[in-house]
Amino acid sequence: MKHLWVILFLLPLFAQKPLKYSINLPEKTQSNMPVLFLMHGYGNNEKQFNKLIEELNNKYLIVSMRAPFNFMVIKNRWYEYSISDGDTLSNQAQIDVSTNRIIKTIEHIKEEYNIDEKKIFIGGFSQGAIMSYKLALLYPNKFEGIFIHSARLPVEYSVKESFNLYKNLNILIIHGSEDSGLSTKWAYQGKALFKKLGANTDYYEAKIGHEMNEETYSKIKQWLLVLVDN
Repeated sequence: MKHLWVILFLLPLFAQKPLKYSINLPEKTQSNMPVLFLMHGYGNNEKQFNKLIEELNNKYLIVSMRAPFNFMVIKNRWYEYSISDGDTLSNQAQIDVSTNRIIKTIEHIKEEYNIDEKKIFIGGFSQGAIMSYKLALLYPNKFEGIFIHSARLPVEYSVKESFNLYKNLNILIIHGSEDSGLSTKWAYQGKALFKKLGANTDYYEAKIGHEMNEETYSKIKQWLLVLVDN
């Protein structure tokens, strides 16, 4: 019983801490910097995006975040999941903790750096991209743009009553036509939902599996450049 009280006391504190992250500053730091937050896939860490960060040529403040739950000592995840009778079951309590800590990290970066709050971008790969979907649906006014790479919509999600809240949100969905883990039907569902919500939705399909490559890095780079320069 004593241990239970300790857990119940510490869990809210854990949920409010900023995540661990790596940060890359632009070559020329300036006031009102655009900022990009990144979320890795299941079992990976903040270094997963090193090649993308190189591709972006230090033009942005880039914060690559580490998921809060670790397993097998060195692996990290945003939440646990399992597949039962063809259905995916996700740990919703862990999703809530991860969501809160991502938002806490964003607020922390706002306090520490002089960023342009109208040019906040976030994106992820696989499970990190599922978290991107979650954030887009919950907080459409916080972000200028969100990219989704190789993911499905969250198992559980809700949308705002007023679709007008999504009309200024820019969404880039990237998926591999040869992805054997998540077929393109999942990407089409995400595309259909955000078009219905009125978001500015771009879809790009590459001839790859469940992975990122130079082609998709380049697509993200081009998408960002257009939005930052507007």
